[in-house]
Amino acid sequence: MDRKPNILLVFSDQHRWCDLGCYGNEEVISPNFDAFAAKAAVFTNCISNSPVCVPARGSLLTGLMAHRHRAITNDLPIDTSVESIASVLNRNGYHTGYIGKWHLGGVPRSRVIPQEERLGFNEWKVCNCSHNYMKSHYYDENNQKHLIQGYEPIAQTDLAIDFIQRNNGNPWGLVVSYGPPHDPYFQVPDRYLKLYQNTDLSIRENVPDSIMHTRDVCLTKEDVGNNLKGYYAHITALDEQFGRLMDTLDAQGELDNTIIVYTSDHGDMLGSQGLTNKQLPYDESIKVPLMIYYKDNTLCTISDEMLSLVDLPVSLLGLASMRFANEVDGDDLHQVFIDSQAKGCEYAYIYDFVPCHQAYFRGSIEWRGIRTKAFTYARSSDSSFAVLFNNQEDPLQRDNLISDSKIRNELECHLRAAINRWGDEDLPWDKFIRDFGYTDEWNKSQLFFNLPTLE
Repeated sequence: MDRKPNILLVFSDQHRWCDLGCYGNEEVISPNFDAFAAKAAVFTNCISNSPVCVPARGSLLTGLMAHRHRAITNDLPIDTSVESIASVLNRNGYHTGYIGKWHLGGVPRSRVIPQEERLGFNEWKVCNCSHNYMKSHYYDENNQKHLIQGYEPIAQTDLAIDFIQRNNGNPWGLVVSYGPPHDPYFQVPDRYLKLYQNTDLSIRENVPDSIMHTRDVCLTKEDVGNNLKGYYAHITALDEQFGRLMDTLDAQGELDNTIIVYTSDHGDMLGSQGLTNKQLPYDESIKVPLMIYYKDNTLCTISDEMLSLVDLPVSLLGLASMRFANEVDGDDLHQVFIDSQAKGCEYAYIYDFVPCHQAYFRGSIEWRGIRTKAFTYARSSDSSFAVLFNNQEDPLQRDNLISDSKIRNELECHLRAAINRWGDEDLPWDKFIRDFGYTDEWNKSQLFFNLPTLE
């Protein structure tokens, strides 16, 4: 390798794997993602270990499970002493930058993230967390606030283009973190909404007539169909921004010397299984798109090999011949990017240690589980919630096989091994918070949102 490759990691918020043209959904308008997929390694089994924003983002940047980077649930801060992908890149002579949503700084969501809490990123154009996509803001390296007029991802792409142009010729690593297609679904420019407004969109077959949004609010299939129009409009808007990034790399002569990744932190139920949002073990919640391209180095393929978000930063660094200095939880699976015979992970450890916010409002409980190619198994610590699906025979996960003791016992053994391997404990969420020393941060977050605290 004559030059160190640049690294561009683009990820969105709440983009489930099945909603792109290149993943088989012909109703989503995504020409730039589809063109990228046509030359990239595309993975159909990329799993979000903890399908909610904060834990997933922490794992994506550090290669650590949530209880090891300590951002175990939404709006709890990450342990800023952990090594991140930016730390590794800086050590190897890269210039690094982060643009977009952070959500790893605790509460309030509007707080400024000081330099010592940025996990090593040099350039910084960040809002901790906001879902006001039409009137947002960001703070720069000097903690100066900048207002964004118009659609947030367009402004963030402008900033990313500027970063790429200014750093041309020197190795760089850039993370671009978009807020959509996370709801609110209709905070998107009209020109994208108009693409879908007169379309009768297909609804997944595992969406029932009545959908529980919260314990007190139910939606209908008509509501889901309407929400899909906004969700797809966001995806099409992001597709356009992704295309602008590709055009910039091409114009700068850096397209062939950049490792380019697109993924998301978790998915969106959008009515499947009669539920909304995320923090659930179903595929609509845990499966995300993953496409990776590095010219003449990565395969052009569609692969069902499995890897999870905790593996992705380790594997991405491995592809660039770098590694974390400290012990991490993710595996280096970069061979699946370059070798058609390579194998991914046997199983992904999936979990929701703490049912925060949306999960709390629908009455969910904590759970831990295992996702293999063939099966999904998840259960709460007291087994009051338990699911087991054959993903190959029942891809819509409509037939719960939890009474099949043979398969359940086999997967339970894998689950116990995962819990032991990563130093987790099989605890109810409130005891988990107390025993792992999160009570103060949890209560601080809960008070900010006017929610119950723990003694």
